[in-house]
Amino acid sequence: MRISGVDIESLGDRERKVFDGQRRKWGEPLANHLAYAREPEIFHGAQAMWRGLGAAGRIESSLSALLNRRVAILNGCDF
Repeated sequence: MRISGVDIESLGDRERKVFDGQRRKWGEPLANHLAYAREPEIFHGAQAMWRGLGAAGRIESSLSALLNRRVAILNGCDF
């Protein structure tokens, strides 16, 4: 990652809960969210975007999983 991530322990409870959930689901916090969390407004905006996409129900969960993997591959992420 070109931009160093935030120290999770320095964050508030709300943000740490997000990273705890990522650990449970993915095994570790997602690098892009560690970078977003350097600026709380960006972090919360990104979280709101993902919640909105999920709530809209326009992208099926199976397609969403494929899209996430494709973006990870394009970014050189070991997903």
